[in-house]
Amino acid sequence: MAAEDSRYRESSQFRQWSFSPAQLASMRDKANTLARTSIADRLSTSPPNNAGTNPMSAPTSSANTPDPDGGTPSLPEFLTPAEEALLVTFYTSELLRAGDHAEMGDEIKATAATFFRRFYVTNSIMTYPPQQMLIVALFFGCKAEGAFPRITDFAHTFGKEDPQDILAGEFLLCQGIRFCFDVKHPFRALRGAMMELRKLGDIDASRIDSAERRARDILRFSPLVTDAYFHYTPSQTMYAALSHADRGLVERLIQETFHYVAPPTNSGPDTPTASSDTSTLAASRRDTNKGDDGNKAAIIGAYIRDKVLGTIEACRDMLAKEMPERREHWSNKTVIKAQIAPLRKKLNKCHDPDRWDLVKLQKVRREQALKKSDSEDGEPGDRVASSEGDASLFGGDLATAQRDAKRRKVGAKGLDDPFGGAL
Repeated sequence: MAAEDSRYRESSQFRQWSFSPAQLASMRDKANTLARTSIADRLSTSPPNNAGTNPMSAPTSSANTPDPDGGTPSLPEFLTPAEEALLVTFYTSELLRAGDHAEMGDEIKATAATFFRRFYVTNSIMTYPPQQMLIVALFFGCKAEGAFPRITDFAHTFGKEDPQDILAGEFLLCQGIRFCFDVKHPFRALRGAMMELRKLGDIDASRIDSAERRARDILRFSPLVTDAYFHYTPSQTMYAALSHADRGLVERLIQETFHYVAPPTNSGPDTPTASSDTSTLAASRRDTNKGDDGNKAAIIGAYIRDKVLGTIEACRDMLAKEMPERREHWSNKTVIKAQIAPLRKKLNKCHDPDRWDLVKLQKVRREQALKKSDSEDGEPGDRVASSEGDASLFGGDLATAQRDAKRRKVGAKGLDDPFGGAL
């Protein structure tokens, strides 16, 4: 147990992507505030969108509309952190539907959904387009799980003619998830729990199989559209899903795990009388193992058992908000029209104009990197001046000296055989 726990604590999922609810809410509020500030600055300083364009093709957004009094353009209404969280949940469900459409495995879809939700912890949904980033997350999730589809085939699966529409956001996604590509899922923990239950031998096999199917169905959806991966370990998430399927099996597993009972320290009245030598030996053994008993009690005693049960119950309550039956809720046209469509319309007006087109953004950043590289190398005149300065300092033209040294080396080997004489 301790070895498994220490290994998980060394993973990037625990060190980089595990937060308390307050920490997670604070990070999302900060991302929303930064996005509002940067988008407001861009919209207030950029020219109107419909300047010099065809009125028939002008956007219908009222963002950046000039003030009739000649003042600064009026700013759109921005999304709140709660509205962003609702859209992220909706697009996560859309990602899972897209994975089902492409017939992807459970772990690929789970990894892609985790990447997507991690990305929008430190980035606002108003900054980068979620419709495009969910496809990028699916493509990179395939590679993170060892599946490497052809980009052209993958793009055609989702109706993309140009593969650059996907590749343009790939490095951006990697930056957003802090290059943490290893995601720990609860599916393996569920398989291990089922093996432990079958090994007990006194539980009906059909009951175990039914609970496994239901728990797996929950794990395919509920933790991925909630914040369970940010707050709980894979084993805690597995226990929470299994408790929804069959609470009795979870209680049995907890009972078998945290079963430690301290041994009696004194002989009772019914204990057979032992010789003095045997009693002395037993007492010495009790003194020797006293420290071991304390360690066992700390690891598998009642205190830790109650603490684990409390954590499982909290995770269970979180999963209960998005049970697998809610898949139909997020794809229901009435729900989309009432809850999602107004937020999409709001997003179309307040998104970042400079970062919404990922292909264009990638092109601009490459040009900026090229210009920076050229400026660091310096102009040709600067390089000549630098060479002359080195010559005056060290004596002679360094470039000429290097060329002369190469000529002497080639001349020494002979012109007939540039590789030298026979060995």
